[in-house]
Amino acid sequence: MKLYFILLFKRLNRHLKDFGIEPLIAYLIIPGLFYWGSTSFFDKVMYPNYFYMLIGIVTVFIIRYPKHDELIKQHFLLTDFKSIVVINHILLAIPFILFLVFRMYYEEALIVFGMTIFISFIKKPGKFNLTLPTPFFRWPFEFVIGFRKTFWMFLLSYGIAIISINVNNFNLGIFSILSIFFICSMYYSKPDPQFYIWIHDMNPQGFLKHKISIASKYSIVLTFPIFLILSISYIDQMHIALIFSFLGLLYMIMYIVIKYAFLREGVGMFQGIIGVLCILFPPAMLIVIPYFYFKAQRNLNSLLK
Repeated sequence: MKLYFILLFKRLNRHLKDFGIEPLIAYLIIPGLFYWGSTSFFDKVMYPNYFYMLIGIVTVFIIRYPKHDELIKQHFLLTDFKSIVVINHILLAIPFILFLVFRMYYEEALIVFGMTIFISFIKKPGKFNLTLPTPFFRWPFEFVIGFRKTFWMFLLSYGIAIISINVNNFNLGIFSILSIFFICSMYYSKPDPQFYIWIHDMNPQGFLKHKISIASKYSIVLTFPIFLILSISYIDQMHIALIFSFLGLLYMIMYIVIKYAFLREGVGMFQGIIGVLCILFPPAMLIVIPYFYFKAQRNLNSLLK
């Protein structure tokens, strides 16, 4: 059973790297983001303890994979299998339980814990196959593949935009806009197979402009619904939303040029640190983007005319 959790930890690290996120950075930032999001939720929502408790329970129920459970069942004794499933679900619920305890909602924390144990012993229906349509053409493969993997993140971002109106918090709306650009940036975290680059009948400069143009166009399409939502209540503040959208666009462009500046390595720890620094100090992108743009051009010379 110990080996299973070691492998699970390594698998989690690999998934984070696939998204272009260095695990060490993620483990430092994610708890802070969770605390900030939970605190904001409690400050802005009526009866937050009940809704937060429900969110914790629903999260545990949704993030379950019947096929994964069946795979575990084939390789472990029944007692070990049940223990692994229970521990997996408790690990999902722990952040919610700890925050409820921190807020001194002990009964709600106990309910989340009890429901987590209960959910561990009920069988979740299997999935049905569905090819999710996308609002993109076939040739921007980063967006077609990425959108199908992360479409639920867009639903969450749009939901946050709606909540920002209900709780009269424009900052949440800005966060939802920036989250779209961050999600789109993740599509450019893995290096392309060289053939995918070589087939373009372009010079390096034209290729980079082509990639940036596609990413800019489709990320703007994805943020447009949020602008419509925010314009309902914050029409006089939309210029602020445009400024942050421009910053988000620059951040995504930065990731594109970094991807091709490190053509074979992909986005790793060093690049992730640069991304974090640019979030903390956005003007740095005015230096970072041109530097890596010209480095990317030099790297692409061997593959493009």
